Amino acid sequence: MTATLYNATNVTVNLIVSTDSLSLTSEMIIRSVLSIYIILGLIGNIFNIFLFTSTVLVRTSSTLYLLSTSIGDVFVTIFVIPYYLAADGFNQDITYNSLFACKLISYINYVGLGLPPFFTVLACADRWAASCVQVNRRRFASARTAKRLIPLSIILCCLLYSYVLVIFIHDPNPPPPYCSVHSTYAVFAVSFYLITYSLVPPFLMALFSIGIIFNVIRKQNRIMPAVRVLNTSTNTGEARRNHRRLGQMQIMLVCQAIAECIFTLPFSVINLISIVVDNNEYFLSIYSYIRLFIFINYVSSFYLFMFSSKLYRAEFKKLVQRIYNRR
Repeated sequence: MTATLYNATNVTVNLIVSTDSLSLTSEMIIRSVLSIYIILGLIGNIFNIFLFTSTVLVRTSSTLYLLSTSIGDVFVTIFVIPYYLAADGFNQDITYNSLFACKLISYINYVGLGLPPFFTVLACADRWAASCVQVNRRRFASARTAKRLIPLSIILCCLLYSYVLVIFIHDPNPPPPYCSVHSTYAVFAVSFYLITYSLVPPFLMALFSIGIIFNVIRKQNRIMPAVRVLNTSTNTGEARRNHRRLGQMQIMLVCQAIAECIFTLPFSVINLISIVVDNNEYFLSIYSYIRLFIFINYVSSFYLFMFSSKLYRAEFKKLVQRIYNRR
């Protein structure tokens, strides 16, 4: 009997040590990854803001959406990612202590993460409309439309996630999370977030990106004769520059849309699984790992644009030269 109790105690102690070790490893990984995200995100998105307000890139209406996306990404990098760094990396969650903090922080996180994909969808729709043959569709790709839709998108996103202020509760009892949606509304909340964040924006990005590619291919044969005619005119250089600029913006957006679809997919899957499985401590640990993928969308756009666009690289070199010359 004594030997049995000793063995059982031994197993329990080993299990606790193993769990603590796993938790410590998890925290260290999350700290490292999120710290890198913050550094890369701040550098990249600040450069994006400078470049999207330059004399060349600001000429297209889609730049206004990309500028808004970059500002939203800066917000996520400064406020949202540090919150998860403190909560998941250092086990210091400020929502543990207050119902008000629980609701407010959760709402800010939802809106902060939800806005940039809205703007990316609008940017893809803008470039799709600009690449269409139909004149009525091309009218959508205008600075006036962008200046109207950007504030409307902010209002819509704030309203869309306002339910968080109602159905999130603060529970002081373990197991975590202490701040979470009320169990009565759990299926609704997860399903709604799955649709509005994980499924609809990536689907629309993919749809408009395919439309851009299709329109570009369809117009290719029509553009080439026009370019030959322009070769004899005095406006050839300006026409070619405008055409290249539009083409570069389309490539940038398609690359960003593809990346966002890829990095959002695992988060979509884990949200879907969370509806049918018990959200215990082990599942939440896996969830926190998967969530790291979506933050790539908010810190990687500058590096994607640098990789995919010759125009963007040229404007970045000019920006660096201007900064160096001022010194």
